[in-house]
Amino acid sequence: MLVGTYEHRVDAKGRTVIPAKFRQELGECVVATIGIDRCVSLYPMEEWQRVLEKLQSLPFSKSKTRGLMRIMLASAHELAIDSAGRILVPQILRDHAELLTDAFFVGISDHIELWDKGIWEQYSKTVLDELPEIAEGIDGF
Repeated sequence: MLVGTYEHRVDAKGRTVIPAKFRQELGECVVATIGIDRCVSLYPMEEWQRVLEKLQSLPFSKSKTRGLMRIMLASAHELAIDSAGRILVPQILRDHAELLTDAFFVGISDHIELWDKGIWEQYSKTVLDELPEIAEGIDGF
């Protein structure tokens, strides 16, 4: 299970080291795509296949489905993890997530999200401030 938060840096070329704890579960390659919030979503290959199956089961006749599929698939990149545990995050994904230098890897059970440090800190503070109301509004939690 991919859980936890780890702070890392993104170099000027867009390379970053995936935390060792995550690398064990990811294998040699990940699929990176635009995250729903201002982040980059990184999927193990097996999980990416599940995402593709879910997307393909959605009704393409619906404009929201088409939009989601187009953006997620058009921005998807297979990224090899090199011998140093690094990936090269494509510029389009860095731009979307506003990734500069300091970043957080956040484990989300079935995938990882890569966030700019400032955006993550702001987002997590907002969610923490609203956590009682969020928990109250989620059925079955």
